[in-house]
Amino acid sequence: MYSKYLILFVFFISSVPLLSQTPPAYISDSLQGILDSSLPSTISNSGAVMGVHVPGQWSWYGSSGHAISGMTSGQPASIAHVDSKFRVGSLTKTMVATCILFLEEDGLLDIEDPIVNYLRSTLIDDTIQSSGTVRVRHLLNHTSGISNSADNTTCQQDVLINPAGAHSLEEAVYCGASLGEIFPPEFAWAYSNTNYSLLAMIIETVTGQSYKSYLTQKIITPLGLLNTEVPSTNQIAGDHMGCYWNIGSWVDLTIINPTTYTGWADVVSTTEDLNAFFKALLEGDLVNAASLAKMAVIDPASYDYGLGIDFYQVGGVPYYGHYGEVANSSAMIYCELSSSIAPDGYFISYNFNVQGVDMPNLVDVPVFDLLNSSPLNVNEQVAKSTFTFYPNPVDDVVTIALNNSDRAAIKLMDITGNVVGEFTTNTSVYSTSLSGLASGSYLLQIETDGAKEVKNIILR
Repeated sequence: MYSKYLILFVFFISSVPLLSQTPPAYISDSLQGILDSSLPSTISNSGAVMGVHVPGQWSWYGSSGHAISGMTSGQPASIAHVDSKFRVGSLTKTMVATCILFLEEDGLLDIEDPIVNYLRSTLIDDTIQSSGTVRVRHLLNHTSGISNSADNTTCQQDVLINPAGAHSLEEAVYCGASLGEIFPPEFAWAYSNTNYSLLAMIIETVTGQSYKSYLTQKIITPLGLLNTEVPSTNQIAGDHMGCYWNIGSWVDLTIINPTTYTGWADVVSTTEDLNAFFKALLEGDLVNAASLAKMAVIDPASYDYGLGIDFYQVGGVPYYGHYGEVANSSAMIYCELSSSIAPDGYFISYNFNVQGVDMPNLVDVPVFDLLNSSPLNVNEQVAKSTFTFYPNPVDDVVTIALNNSDRAAIKLMDITGNVVGEFTTNTSVYSTSLSGLASGSYLLQIETDGAKEVKNIILR
């Protein structure tokens, strides 16, 4: 598990487009193994998609399990694909914060302005009823003290009972503000979706166009994000991931009115598009350097949250971006790792079709450990496969069958190349138990007659 980390951005990523080159085979196999092993068993037909981009080196995109679980009549089960779309949840907030900074750069607002400058006074005085002056910046970094609309059980039940129902931004603000002020502005930090509903209202007031239109015009279209949209319909077009949430019983929120999430969680995208967006943002291809610096400023009252970006640490390395859950689990992250595999860090985005996945321990840490390791000192180039093994994934006993020999030295290694098991066999078929090892991705090396071959094995 990682700890939070206060840091200003270090922008050193070279400005290059996402590459189509693939990583070394053992990296690809290990990333797929991590994704396969991360699928939760709490629901039948869980599934996930993941994308990893190492600037200037390679990109990897994978999928595992199901996109649609089949739990709901009329929505048959379907397999997840690498380009499956999904509701990105609160990753939307990073895009909205970017839009607000566009407006500041254009001289149309200042993030230190009171929000009353852009919203009608009755909304401020009668609905929000703050004990102090709420500024645009307070909305961006969650120091406004305005309650979270997601905490309003009445509003939540309304969505669960009627997912297709439409909701205005004012209704969303009321769902949060009606719970009362949590604290005076800038006194403390409390995550609140209501803040970003208000930011969407400000975008519409300042630009005279819909929030959807402005975000599309400033981010989606210039970056050519062909699989990203602020949807207008309840159903996601094309191949897409489901949204399943256990609240005592399973609910399916795959089909839902997008106005439920306007401004804070309504964007639909793919892992490749999310990596492209976040890379463009950090490279300065969207807002300027001054705006990027503002996004990285951590308010003393904040819990390591900048302007639409959250800051963490994994393995002592800065790790920042955003997580999101709307009956699913998503992330969009950049890691400032400098290793032989990822010399300029890496971008990672992913989505699970289930809410409540332990994303840090199941994905973030294993991927970091993999990309922080040195390339293995083993020869993966062989003219012909020397062995097969089964099953894979394996729960306990694995059986290894040698193709052209009855003698072999067998090593089981973790993804960093450390040997965790070593055996020899004088028979062409050999079985052994792996029950003493932790679940995860490993490398199985077989040496016969001086030739070495390595294959990926998943231990459940």
